[in-house]
Amino acid sequence: MSFLSSRLLLGNEHRLLGLMMVTLIAALAFIDDINISRSLFITHFGFFLLWQPIYKKETQFSMVNLVSLITLISAFIIWLNIWLTPIWLLLLLSLLTGRIFSRGLERVAYGIAIIVIFLQLILVTTPDLFSLYSFTEPVRTSINLILIIMLLPLFFMPADTEHPSNVDFIRGFLIVLLTLFMCMGAVIVTTTTNSPYIQSLATTIFLAAIFLFAAAVLWSPRGGFSGLAQLWERYLLNIGGPFEQWISQLSSLEANSSLEPDYFLETSIRYLQERHWISGIHWKTQYADKTSGDVTKNGVSVSDDKIELTLYTHSPVGPALLLHTKLLLSVLTFYYKAKLQERMLTKQAHLRAIYETGSKLTHDVKNILQSTQVLAQAVSSDDARIEETYEMLRRQLPLLTDRLQTTLDKLSTPGRQPTETILIKTWWRELMSKYTGRDIEFSESLHANPEIPADVFNTVTENLLENARSKRIMEPALNISLTIQADNHSINLRVIDNGSPIPEDTSSRLFNEVLFSENGFGIGLYQSSQLAMKAGYKLSLESNNQGNVCFCLSKQ
Repeated sequence: MSFLSSRLLLGNEHRLLGLMMVTLIAALAFIDDINISRSLFITHFGFFLLWQPIYKKETQFSMVNLVSLITLISAFIIWLNIWLTPIWLLLLLSLLTGRIFSRGLERVAYGIAIIVIFLQLILVTTPDLFSLYSFTEPVRTSINLILIIMLLPLFFMPADTEHPSNVDFIRGFLIVLLTLFMCMGAVIVTTTTNSPYIQSLATTIFLAAIFLFAAAVLWSPRGGFSGLAQLWERYLLNIGGPFEQWISQLSSLEANSSLEPDYFLETSIRYLQERHWISGIHWKTQYADKTSGDVTKNGVSVSDDKIELTLYTHSPVGPALLLHTKLLLSVLTFYYKAKLQERMLTKQAHLRAIYETGSKLTHDVKNILQSTQVLAQAVSSDDARIEETYEMLRRQLPLLTDRLQTTLDKLSTPGRQPTETILIKTWWRELMSKYTGRDIEFSESLHANPEIPADVFNTVTENLLENARSKRIMEPALNISLTIQADNHSINLRVIDNGSPIPEDTSSRLFNEVLFSENGFGIGLYQSSQLAMKAGYKLSLESNNQGNVCFCLSKQ
């Protein structure tokens, strides 16, 4: 029995289709005898469950689906009447026509089944439904026999198991609408003109043929006419809002060079969210992590190294709208990255202008350096009249000369990497001597004496201390402390004050870009951060709280 069912039935989809159709025709032929008809319909539904294309044969039904199917089939069998049969025929027709665009023998098999159902609907079921005289009883019996004979080739056709076809519900729905048009058209013509049903059916089929021929002509381009196909494609590509308008809006915003990338992104998102099918949008960049609108379970995401976008819709997104949505988000991502690139180029041009300005000041710095060297030589002579001043100047002026020389070298060759190193304990002593009497607290924990890049530590320390001292002018009670820690594994330099914190919008960009300020270009911390990074160190804002603002230079 298992061999019979697997080889003759389950192993061949076309035989299952044939058995399903034969039992259906037989059940409709005995519709007047309700008991026989119900028995045949039960058998028909059994074959239908084995044949049905919705669930794969190896897929197990869930309990909910199984209960739902049993309930529907039971209701159909219990309330079986002449009005339920055409509904089931139309549903079955939609499933069959949804698979008609397959290949080979499978296409022939489904074509035969579709023709049989179509003939059953227009020749038998429809006139019975509206009590229209069409055929005598012997003719009706002959029609049923002919329909069954037409199904016999299905039992001998091999099934294509390697290329299973999917169900095209749209095509199936359109075929069902066309069938309904012909059936109802024949009924209307018959009742209004009192003509025979067969004559009315022929007239309706002729009118449907003319309509289909006209639609086929209009569908393809002819004589300069673009064709309905192109209009249909344009509609599909513009689901949710014209794509051209979206591109135009983004282009106009992107052309405005004064717009910052984040503002450009927010403005574009506000425009996109005006689409009625969009419930909310979430975006995440280096400087922002925001959500606009409502978050639903229906989300479409597009991510990149610079931005992450997630668009939420009110209802699940279909294949066409999914493609449309991803295209919209991809275009937005492209324009946002273009704005970031534009800002980066602007920064580079700004930095180049700064370096060019520095080169112009090289001559003035040379003059200062020469004067300083002369002064250093003068105070280095043996003169004991102002001994304390002499000692201080002899200690400080050479250091100042070296710093000016280093600055001069930077202005002349801004791309040169610092190469001068110094022992950390030596550098620490010189630093404390330099800032003696400036109300700065120093503390140390030096368990090792590694070499450090003098240029990096001097630049970072000077920027941080000068910023803190400038802050003290606005906050007179400000305390400034400088601590250093070093061992065989790590080096940490911290500049701490007990003043007010740095604003959040500034602190997030402090080391990533040049910040403009009232006193100048605001390049100090950015330059210090870049210089530290090139030397293998990291400059960070370790703490930014009221009463505890701490910058840290640490070895990476």
